[in-house]
Amino acid sequence: MKTKILSILALAATALFGLSSCDSKWEPALAEQGQVALSSMDVDVSAAETVISRASYDLSEFIVRITATDGNTYTKEWSYGAMPEIFSLPVGDYRVDVISHNVQKAEWERPYYAGSKEFSIENSKITEIGTVVCTFASLKVSVRFTDALRELMNDDVRVSVVANDEGRLEFTPDETRAGYFAVIDGSTSLAATLTGTIGGYVENIYKVWTDVAAGQHRIITFDVKNGQIEPDPETGKIDPSQGIQVDVTYQDVNLNESIDNSEDIINTPTRPGGEEFVDPEDPEKPVDPVDPVDPSDPDKIDFDTDLSFDEPNPVEAGKEYVVTIKAEEGVAHLEVKIDSTNDDFMLSVADLMPDTFDLAYPGTYGEAFESIGLKTGEDVIDKPEVPFDITALVPLLSGFAGEHYFTITVTDNKGAVLSKTLTFKS
Repeated sequence: MKTKILSILALAATALFGLSSCDSKWEPALAEQGQVALSSMDVDVSAAETVISRASYDLSEFIVRITATDGNTYTKEWSYGAMPEIFSLPVGDYRVDVISHNVQKAEWERPYYAGSKEFSIENSKITEIGTVVCTFASLKVSVRFTDALRELMNDDVRVSVVANDEGRLEFTPDETRAGYFAVIDGSTSLAATLTGTIGGYVENIYKVWTDVAAGQHRIITFDVKNGQIEPDPETGKIDPSQGIQVDVTYQDVNLNESIDNSEDIINTPTRPGGEEFVDPEDPEKPVDPVDPVDPSDPDKIDFDTDLSFDEPNPVEAGKEYVVTIKAEEGVAHLEVKIDSTNDDFMLSVADLMPDTFDLAYPGTYGEAFESIGLKTGEDVIDKPEVPFDITALVPLLSGFAGEHYFTITVTDNKGAVLSKTLTFKS
C-alpha cells in the first residue's frame, strides 16, 4: 500500500530547502534538522469494519497537521492533496494528525474521521511515518418512526436531538438523513425530545443517554409498543390513558469496535403505568420489575407551585412565577421547551436563547439563563430541590398577544420522568 515516489537523491536534494514553520518566532539552527517524508505516509479510513485505502477514498480535502509534542509551539497544516512530499523539521518529537474536516457541533450527513501517529526527527536523517488509520470519531444519530406510530401522528411531530451540550438537530418524520455530532471531553449526554400530536393528544416525550462516545451510531426508534388501540367510539380519538405506549429504543453500534447493544426504554412520561417486564429467557412469561419507578409518582418528583398546570395563567405585574421542583433522588436533567401561538414572540426568544434547553447542561447559554433568574449547572444537577423561577421572564409576555407555553420535563437520577406544561395567556 506504500507508494514511494522519491529517490534517495531527491530526498537529499530537498533536505537542503526546509519549509519554514508557521510560528515565525521559532527558528532552530539548520544543523539540528532532519526530514519527514510525507510522501511515504499512507492514510487509511476505517468506516465500520471496512478499512478504505487512499486508493479508493478521496482524501484530497483531509487536513494534515504536524504538531510538536516536546514543549515547543510548532504546528504546520496542509490539505492532504497539497502537502509537500518531504518536509524539514527541527530535531524533536512530533505528532501528525489527519482529520476529514474541522468538525462541527452538529451537521447532516458529514461523518468526522480522525487519526494520529507520533514520530521523532533525528539530526540529518529522514523519517518515514507509515500508515495513519483514520477512524470514525463523531457520534452518528438516526431517528426512525414505525409505520404503526406514523398512522397516529400528525404533521407537527418533531424530534429535537441534542449532544455535546450545544449541538442540535431537528428530525421530522420525513427526514432520512443521519445527524453527526462532535464528541467533546466532559460531555457524554445525548437527549431526544419528541413533541407533537399523536392520536389526537399533544405529546412531549423526553429521553436522555449519558454514555455516548465517539464512534457510536445511536438509532432512536419511536414505536407503539402494544399494537393498535381502537379509537373511542364517541370521540373518534385514541385515549393515551387506555394503553398506548411510545417506546424509545436505540441500537448502540460502535463503528470502530463492532459493538452491538440494544435497550428498551420508556413509555411516554405523561402516561401512568409502565411497560411490561418480561423474562429474557422466556419472553412469554411476564415478571415483576425490580425497583419499579413510576414517572408520575409525586413521592419521586413533584412540582410545588401556586400556578396552574390545568388552565392558562394570567400575566400580572408584580407577581412571582416560581415552580419548586422536588426530586427525591436528585435532578439529573431539567429540560424546558418554550412554545407560543405568537410567532413574533418565538422570534424574540430565538434572538436570546434556544426554544428547548436543559438547565442542567446549559452550554454557552448558562450566563444568559442565570441573568433572568434561572438555576443552571451545578445548582441543578443532583439537587433534591430546584426553583424554576421565571418571574423576570413572564412580564415580557404582556407585549405578545396569545398563549405561551413552558413545558418542564424533569428526569431524576433513577430515571423517573415528570413533564408538565405551564400556559400563560396575554
